[in-house]
Amino acid sequence: AVCFNLLDICSNKRKIKRGGTGKERMKENHNGTVNVTLCFSFSLPDQLLEDGWVYFRSSFYYVSSTNKTWQKSRDDCLSRGADLTIIDSREEQDFLRRFSKVMWIGLTDDAQEGTWRWVDGTLVNTSYWFKGEPNNDYYGKEEDCAQLNNRVEGYGWNDGFCDFQHHWICEKKVAP
Repeated sequence: AVCFNLLDICSNKRKIKRGGTGKERMKENHNGTVNVTLCFSFSLPDQLLEDGWVYFRSSFYYVSSTNKTWQKSRDDCLSRGADLTIIDSREEQDFLRRFSKVMWIGLTDDAQEGTWRWVDGTLVNTSYWFKGEPNNDYYGKEEDCAQLNNRVEGYGWNDGFCDFQHHWICEKKVAP
């Protein structure tokens, strides 16, 4: 089980909705502060947390400690029951930047140049490309695979040559 402790400071005590998959416990102290602990059971083995997986907002993430090509990185994720990560919010982008590595993500335009799709087939609707990216050029070679990259101007996306070797990040969504 994964537990979260929420601190709700208010004069009117909020009612916690029942009927979810979690167990809620509420404890009130003398000054009107309500401590709420939510515990959720996931259909994923507890072994994930022991094997280097990190939990964030309904997903488990695995950051590699070695380097591989984009395709071999994806193959590794698939062998773990996951896939390369799909970034669909600023919060997720900010969470991933804490790893401070150049990492393959699950985004490519290999099927059709200029049409960037996630590994699940969806089109990109929110992006964090660096200025001037994607530019599809690395000394005459096409750049068809996306990577998270930490540069002087910040943390964003770059299109890279798919046969370069980088770290990668897998994502495994928690079943609702």
